[in-house]
Amino acid sequence: MRYFTYTLLALLISTMGMAQKTCCKQVNSLKTVIYSPELISDQLSPKVNEQSGMVWHKDLFWVINDSHCLPELLAYNMQGKLQNTIHISNAKNIDWEDLAEDENYIYIGDFGNNKGKRKDLRVLRVLKSDMNNKEVAVDSINFAWADQQNFEKRNMKHNFDCEAFFAYGDSLYFFTKNWANKKTRLYSMSNQPGNYQLKPIAEFNVDFMVTGADMTPDGKTVALVGYKNYRTYMMLFTNIESDNFFSANALRLDLESLGGAQTEGVVFTDKNELYINTEETKQPQAVYKVNWEKLLNSNN
Repeated sequence: MRYFTYTLLALLISTMGMAQKTCCKQVNSLKTVIYSPELISDQLSPKVNEQSGMVWHKDLFWVINDSHCLPELLAYNMQGKLQNTIHISNAKNIDWEDLAEDENYIYIGDFGNNKGKRKDLRVLRVLKSDMNNKEVAVDSINFAWADQQNFEKRNMKHNFDCEAFFAYGDSLYFFTKNWANKKTRLYSMSNQPGNYQLKPIAEFNVDFMVTGADMTPDGKTVALVGYKNYRTYMMLFTNIESDNFFSANALRLDLESLGGAQTEGVVFTDKNELYINTEETKQPQAVYKVNWEKLLNSNN
């Protein structure tokens, strides 16, 4: 391209061409593998029919239900049997979408934004030491997308929804659900209470709408899950070396066997096992296992 730098017009044409090639290279070089996850249970309690987000804590799957449901944390075992329910005493479920955890806290992502007009995005913190009680109080971390300027109602036609995050180190990492262009942007912020303006770190063309995210305990692999036209997809980013997870190795999975299931959450257990969950649609709410390490080994 350097041979066309003698005029402004040629420079603009060169820059546009390079941007197009970069985008296409990312999409075209991204390998997509068709994969059928293992069904663990589709006999879950009706109390988790709108399960959205999940974490693994004390050998149980902990989940939340979606927007305007009761403000509760619910837990079930590997067989799908409900084991515990904890009520959040001082917060409403405006649009709870995902869960994250670290050594001390369970984080509730109240940042669902289907219409694109919310200005009260927040993460609620539940102390793990309080989780022996049936009712707990939370504190809050408030934030906004620094790059969002338009707050007009654009129901499911914008790129500022979010349903996925995880905790790592002293930070929380967010992945947007882009209704309009099916990409995702990465943001991060402190895990301490405050008011934050988040600037995007990077963007990636996943070609689906991201609804869940998690990272292995060693920080080397990130899993994103979501759907497009109600068909489930997953991204695995491996050999991570920086906060820009998108610069790592990437593998895209087409989980076509799930059919019209609406996938919502993803979690790595303390044994590095990978699970996803679905909410009730025409199919019952369910939990599936993804043998991710075998997948990576067979696709290197």
